[in-house]
Amino acid sequence: MQKKLGGKAEPIKLQFKRIFNNKKFLKVISLYILLWCALQLMQTVALIYVEDVLNVPSEIANWVPIPFQISALIGLQIWARVSNKLNRISALNYGALIWIVSCTAALFLPSLSKVSYLEDGLFLNFDNLILFIILIVIICLIGIGASTAYLIPWSLLPDAIDEDPEKPAGLYTAWMVLIQKIGIGLSVQVLGFLLYISGYQSCFVENSSLNIIEQSSLAQLTIRLCIGFIPSLLVIIGLFIMRKWDQKLLTN
Repeated sequence: MQKKLGGKAEPIKLQFKRIFNNKKFLKVISLYILLWCALQLMQTVALIYVEDVLNVPSEIANWVPIPFQISALIGLQIWARVSNKLNRISALNYGALIWIVSCTAALFLPSLSKVSYLEDGLFLNFDNLILFIILIVIICLIGIGASTAYLIPWSLLPDAIDEDPEKPAGLYTAWMVLIQKIGIGLSVQVLGFLLYISGYQSCFVENSSLNIIEQSSLAQLTIRLCIGFIPSLLVIIGLFIMRKWDQKLLTN
């Protein structure tokens, strides 16, 4: 990958040298890939978690991503206001706290009583109804917290660009996009590997009907770790990397 700087193509070696000399940018891309991997891992495993672990019928599970997307849009507005009123690191910390707490709740959320179809009365069971409401609340909180992955790293990028005397914004932006693609690829590959070693078996279609396979305890535990523990750990590492940025923002 070569980017033009001042009308000339900059060799890849010089790009790496420029990037590794920019400590702020290294922090930004480290935060970005950690948050993005956490977000993509959760989004990829979400339907598997809802259907195979929580026993929510497919007819309802397919609608579960909608509350997440809506809450993420709301979260963008919230954290933009927090960033303007306080600072971007404070917005990151508050959003990450909500993200971690909601992921932990998803990790330990009990499964619903299993039913085959909606007609069997999923919500006639009071416990199922309460658990499903809690699930939706958790999903909304995750969306609000995880929206920091969309907003905060990009809002910190100008600070990193200003650290470079030549301020090649196009080059740094291109590397941010590349990191985003790497995060997507890594999260999908890691999830596939973890599900494989856990013995996860995907559902299959037979005679125009979808057959849901009962997953082993190890597979269910792995799915719960992918929806709760691993994303939380990645977010915590991201906060650790950014722990000294706040003081610089307050003094600048």
